[in-house]
Amino acid sequence: MAHSPVPSSEDRRTIVCLYCDKAQEVSRRAMQITCKYCYKSLRVEDVLIKAYEARRVIDTCGMVVVEKRGHVVADRIRCSGLIVRGKVKAHVDSKGAVLVGPEADLIGDVTAPSLAVGAGAVLNGFYRINSPVETSSTTNPSI
Repeated sequence: MAHSPVPSSEDRRTIVCLYCDKAQEVSRRAMQITCKYCYKSLRVEDVLIKAYEARRVIDTCGMVVVEKRGHVVADRIRCSGLIVRGKVKAHVDSKGAVLVGPEADLIGDVTAPSLAVGAGAVLNGFYRINSPVETSSTTNPSI
């Protein structure tokens, strides 16, 4: 029998637009989409940084992971989550948790729903820990 053209729920994931904060379903294999609400282009893949990178902006609806030898200098990082094992110097706006590993450096203002810091990490900046964006009235209160 031929492959079914209807994608199963395992092939889809929910992302939140970085610009209009509206949730939408996308394919797990998608790397870039256009938001169906605000029509902005969205990168949905995860970003892995293993070496020095200087960028103006890192925008993704995926995770940003800075490895131990990774070093990022950017004006702004907008993402759905950030894991820092190396060094980051940027203004961070995350829709998900920001995890700073032991002996990592995070310099810059951070806005996120949660922040976890390992022993020996260096933090320098203003940190605003806010509740995650309410995407609908049917959100689970136990989260």
